[in-house]
Amino acid sequence: MQRLLLGVYSILVTLCCLASPAAGQLERILLVGGNYRIQTTFNNMQDGFFGAPPTTGANEAETFLDTRLRLYFDFRPSPFVLINYKMEIGDITFGAANPPISDSEGRRLPNVGRGSGGAPGSDGVNVETKNAYIDLQVPWVPGLSFRGGIIGWGDQFDWTILATDFTGFQVTYQRQALWTQFTFLKFLEGSIRSSSDDSNWYALDTRLGLSSKTSLTGSVYFWRDNVDDNPLTGRDAYQLYAGLKLNTVLFDKGLLEVSGVYDMGQEFLGQTVRVGPGDITRRGLTGSKNHGFMANVHFDYPLGKHWAGTTLQYISGARGSRAALDGSGKDIDAFLSLFNSQYSGFGLSRYTEGGGLQLMTLGQINDSTAGLNNVSVSPYFGGGYNGRILAVARGKFYATPVLSVYATGGWDLAAQPNANGDRNRGIELSSYLHWDIFPKLWLRVGGAFMLTGNWWKNNPDVSLQGFPKPLSLRSGKTEDNIFQLMLRLQYNFG
Repeated sequence: MQRLLLGVYSILVTLCCLASPAAGQLERILLVGGNYRIQTTFNNMQDGFFGAPPTTGANEAETFLDTRLRLYFDFRPSPFVLINYKMEIGDITFGAANPPISDSEGRRLPNVGRGSGGAPGSDGVNVETKNAYIDLQVPWVPGLSFRGGIIGWGDQFDWTILATDFTGFQVTYQRQALWTQFTFLKFLEGSIRSSSDDSNWYALDTRLGLSSKTSLTGSVYFWRDNVDDNPLTGRDAYQLYAGLKLNTVLFDKGLLEVSGVYDMGQEFLGQTVRVGPGDITRRGLTGSKNHGFMANVHFDYPLGKHWAGTTLQYISGARGSRAALDGSGKDIDAFLSLFNSQYSGFGLSRYTEGGGLQLMTLGQINDSTAGLNNVSVSPYFGGGYNGRILAVARGKFYATPVLSVYATGGWDLAAQPNANGDRNRGIELSSYLHWDIFPKLWLRVGGAFMLTGNWWKNNPDVSLQGFPKPLSLRSGKTEDNIFQLMLRLQYNFG
């Protein structure tokens, strides 16, 4: 299969590079875009992820500043070829040398390259490559294109299953109402890793426009995780996802999206530690099968220049503790995600336009640190197997053409109780004020408050992968209420 994919890759690259000579004589164009932001955060959570300093000593709350620059370059030598490079400097916390993170056994992992972060000598910070790929349009087949390199990819279901940057390639065909895309992502290359094997992701997404207002998307994703095959039983490790999504317009203006995904697999180790074949100690669902279901419903309705919306999300889960289920050999009824890049079911579009919360999901003020949305402490993604029932109401209101207010509230429940019989994770209220100072320069100020539920208390599933418990303070207390206040200034260019 892999040889076939590489063969297709080679043929497409060759065909696209044989574009007519006239195309090669067009003016070469370089487009530059990106954004720069600086933000300050005041919160009382134990976090420390992405360089944010954890709450320490007697301080039950902490304030810190951080900054980030992203630059995007598009080089277009012909109408058939585009080369893209995206880089980032950040997230740099003022006065802190961004520390290396630790793995699930407490071993410290080095940063990519060396740098001084925001400490003295800050000019030594690292430049991180986000994306680097080539886009090729097949000149003899209108609508057929190829992309290969370091690409960003997320599933069609609000990035609930998998979303981040990967090495891989895509073949896309778009013609009138039909759009279809095959994606191959390489997680691990076994031939260059000692005592390891390949781990590959295959995705097929197809969208069909049924009318001017309605479209239907079907997706199949397959994770062939050879690396985690069970050496004791010989069983293959894999996850299979199949889903449908309907987008339509209700009441002339209301945007409705309904989606559902079924998941089945076995030998799921998730993001837990793997000890080599010589020492077969394993974590995760070793010896277990899993199957589950996820459903999302989003509805947004414009009210003149304002709008209001709601989201309902259901993720099936299993009763009890992850610590007890891991390694038990029991099959579980739970939908399992791989790595959702912290969006927790709100995807890029709703994240960009507004729609998520600030603490439970990745919000529109704080896009990097200090929140329960981090995969390190998220109650679902990278966390327990209890699933989720999430209800969100949201709205955006314009006071003037350049001044708007976004407000949202959400209630997060586990679909099944934890080891203590608790399901309630909490209720969050959040809001921010957005001011377009002048074109492309904007300021946001706001915050979030969450009344946390009993699911967090005395729960062995909360502290995962060596990261601290987000609600526990160094004084030994546990927060019943958590908050986050933020101010963010950003300039977009290009």
